[in-house]
Amino acid sequence: MSSIIRTSCVCLVSLLWLCPLADLARGQDPEIKIVRLPITLEGDLRTELRARIEGYVAIVHGDIGERVTKGKVLVTLDAPELEATVQRRKRMLSQANANLSVSKGMIEIAKAKLSQAQSARQEQQALLNLKVSIRDRYNILVDGGAVQREMLDEAIFAVSAVTAAIGKADADIAAAQADVGAAINQAEFAESGIEVAKAELSHAAAQEQLRQIKAPFDGIITERSVDPGQLVSPGNVNGKPLLVIEHVDVMRGVLTVPADDAALVRQGDSVKLIGFPGADEVTAPGGGPLKVSRVSQTLDMKTRTMRVEIDLQNVFDEKTGRYQFLSGQYGSASVTTR
Repeated sequence: MSSIIRTSCVCLVSLLWLCPLADLARGQDPEIKIVRLPITLEGDLRTELRARIEGYVAIVHGDIGERVTKGKVLVTLDAPELEATVQRRKRMLSQANANLSVSKGMIEIAKAKLSQAQSARQEQQALLNLKVSIRDRYNILVDGGAVQREMLDEAIFAVSAVTAAIGKADADIAAAQADVGAAINQAEFAESGIEVAKAELSHAAAQEQLRQIKAPFDGIITERSVDPGQLVSPGNVNGKPLLVIEHVDVMRGVLTVPADDAALVRQGDSVKLIGFPGADEVTAPGGGPLKVSRVSQTLDMKTRTMRVEIDLQNVFDEKTGRYQFLSGQYGSASVTTR
């Protein structure tokens, strides 16, 4: 009987030692660790709208909480100086075009004078050929006694006169060619003046367009610190922005990971929200479970924590006119690391 009791005791002790090992075999993978971390939600895009020109606020087209689309005019500035500058540049461009037209007309006039001078020169050359022929014929006849010497002298004088006329025609041609060159240069200068006027008009028009401050992306106005009649300028870079817009259809969850756990968290790790309404139904943009999207891989020098981000879809309820999550909302999240 005693031997049977001892055998039973040994079996019982063996079972007690084996039970924890079985539990461990059935339990969680020892390499998997779940880290619970604080999380803050932010819009994935945020921008501050400021004035790029000096002017008075004429109209504010939006207010906080309003959903806006990309390109919508949110603030209109009144800047009469810019409008006057645009009109002045337009008149300068018109004047430059008129100067070019005048220069082109001068080119045509100079070319006509050149053609006239060249025609006159050709006429004188033909006349010279005739006078030379007459002179040569008279010269032969004088030697034979057929004509008087006076007729030869007259022919020689006629040749000299026509030769002088040809010299004058050559001078007229040179002057006309110079006039054509000057007119062409004037036209080129007028064309450059047009390009300058166009560039100045384009710059003035671009500046004038800055009177309208538009939404850079779809989002919601979260801050407003401007009213009609207020003077704004681009130099006020340290002051409050006119408006702040955030894109919150996709939220960015910011996790702060302590230095001890920083090496464990990796991109692609599974994430689960804790303490948020409807947390079990939250998905990544486009669907799918929440995962670590970005890891900064550096520790903040003050807090000694690492910034880790996840992306999650923020659903807008058309009935209530509100999003499921708010920018700045705070809670917790568990990250399953390997």
